[in-house]
Amino acid sequence: MKKSLIIPTWTLVGIGLLLNVVSALMTNFYIDDATRQANSLIQQQANNDKLITLTWQQVETVERKREHVLGLMANSDLMNKPLAPEITQQVISDLNYWIKNEISTLSLNGVSPLMVELNEVQVEQRDKINHLYLKNLDLIDLYSDEMKYISRLRNLALFLQIVGLGLVLSRDLSRHDYIGKKK
Repeated sequence: MKKSLIIPTWTLVGIGLLLNVVSALMTNFYIDDATRQANSLIQQQANNDKLITLTWQQVETVERKREHVLGLMANSDLMNKPLAPEITQQVISDLNYWIKNEISTLSLNGVSPLMVELNEVQVEQRDKINHLYLKNLDLIDLYSDEMKYISRLRNLALFLQIVGLGLVLSRDLSRHDYIGKKK
């Protein structure tokens, strides 16, 4: 006589329910947390994009300041007249905001060192843009990895749900077999 292994139906149903609970917990804790982390990476990238835009505007602003100073100095030289003191003070005030070594006068002799300082400001700003851009590339890679992780977790949770549902449905199948054997 051959003995067959019979697992009680309530055990299969219990395991099925347990798998569904594990799947739900995975979704609530691991998948939701991983999704929040992925969204945080996207937010960081968006913030860096805004900083890049603002920094690039600063580079352009410094370029406009350079053009403005050169235009004023060229005009002053062509007219053989010095700039009005009020204009000179305002231009100096604007330039001192951007450069490290403050200037007190604006003259043709001081234009070359001033342009060097403005170049340094622009180089620093461009370096900042490059740094933020490279940081965004790293964030994109991290986001991609995070999304792959989330996808694997979702697939596992779905698998657990399907297996759990199958085990829960085994109860109905065992009743059907039992009723079929009675007849």
